[in-house]
This record gives sequence, C-alpha cells and structure tokens, in this order.
Amino acid sequence: MTKYIQKLFNALRIELLMVWLLWVIVIVLGEVDVIPNGIIAPKSNEEFVLTTTAIVLTVVGIPLAIRLFTLNTTKGLRRMDNDEALNSYHIWSLVRMGILCLVALFCTTVYYLTMNVSGAVLALVAMVVTLYCWPSKEKIAAYLESVQQ
Repeated sequence: MTKYIQKLFNALRIELLMVWLLWVIVIVLGEVDVIPNGIIAPKSNEEFVLTTTAIVLTVVGIPLAIRLFTLNTTKGLRRMDNDEALNSYHIWSLVRMGILCLVALFCTTVYYLTMNVSGAVLALVAMVVTLYCWPSKEKIAAYLESVQQ
C-alpha cells in the first residue's frame, strides 16, 4: 500500500507544480505583451464586468474547491476499498486544483487586460490557496486510515 501512496503523492506534487508552471507561463505571456496589456480602458464597463467576474469567481471558486474536496473525500468512505479511495482522492484533488487554476489564470489575464491591481491580488490569493493543497504522505495515509475504519 505504501507504493500506491507514494505514487499518488508524486502525481499530486507534479500536478500542483504544473499549475504553478501554467501560472508562470501566463505571467510571462502578459509581460512580453502576448496578452495585450491595458487594452481595456480604465473605468469602462468592460473593466467593471471583468473585474467583477474575477472577484465573484474568486469568492465562489476558492471555497467551492475546498468544500467539494472535503465533501467528496469524506462522504461514503465506508463503501470504498483502498484502490477506489485513492482514485477518488486523486480525482477530487484534480478537481480542486482545476478550479483554483482556472481562478488564478482568469484573474491574471484580467490583470493584464485591464492593468487593474485587483486582478493580480485575486490571482495571488488563488495561488496561495494552492499551497494549502500541497500533498503530504501523512494526509493520504490518514485519509486511507479513515476509509479502513
């Protein structure tokens, strides 16, 4: 079983690092002006809509990602064997990281399009939350222990 925990642990670390790499790529694209900087006029309706969308996406997305993971990795554990439990843990970790990645990438893009600092702050918040999701063997082992009870 330790082999499976190690395999899942490595996969989760690589996936988290890929999210960070994607975020860095979007930042680089914004810095080299592939994402047009400041194309949306300040104090325009477009800026308002994009900034509001980024705020709502962040305020809804971050708690949703964490709550979905918690609900789906604790509900119905008794009916799973270890392989199903590890698979479920992996899938819901991917869903959580996908939501956080979407929020961070959208907010970063909004920052470069509008040059409004709120987009950068929201993206930074989303990426800091991904650090909360950093996998550990202890978390995975504790999860499997709860499945076996």
